[in-house]
Amino acid sequence: MSGIFKPIALPLIFGLMWSDVALSQDITKFNTLETHAPATIDAIKISNQKFASRKFTLQKYGGLQWPIISFNMSNKGRVTIKRIYLRAVLKAPARSVPFADHDIDYAIPGGLAPGESKHVALDADTVGDWSSVTREALHKASFFLTVTAVEDAGGNKLVK
Repeated sequence: MSGIFKPIALPLIFGLMWSDVALSQDITKFNTLETHAPATIDAIKISNQKFASRKFTLQKYGGLQWPIISFNMSNKGRVTIKRIYLRAVLKAPARSVPFADHDIDYAIPGGLAPGESKHVALDADTVGDWSSVTREALHKASFFLTVTAVEDAGGNKLVK
C-alpha cells in the first residue's frame, strides 16, 4: 500500500517547497518596492503647472473654450517611470470647496528615465470634468498638482 503513495509524495513535497520559494521572492520584491516607493515618488518633481482655457475660433460656429493642463516633470530618482498618477486641484482662496478636484493617470510616452525632464500638455476634458470652471474663476484660482503614485518600467505601481 505504501508503494502507491511514493510517486505522488515526491512531486507534492517539491511543489510545496517551490511555492514557498516563489512566495518568499514575491514578499522580498514587495518589501523592496514598499521601501523605495516614497523616495521614488518624491524624486519626481512637478513644476510650472498651469490650468488654462484656450479659445479657438471657428468661422462658422464662433469660439470654443478648450481647457488645458500643462506641467513639466523631472525624474531626479534612480528608477525609470512609465506612468504617473497625479491629483489635480483648482481652488480659490475664498472658497472652501475647490472648483475641480480630479485624479489623473498619465502614461508617459517613452517613459521618464533618471535625469530626464518632459513637458506635458493634456486636454483637461480627457482627465476629468472641468466644465464647472469658468474663465472668471481662473483669474482667482490656484492650480495644484500632487504626485500620488508612479509605475516603474516593470509595471510595478509605487504608492506613497
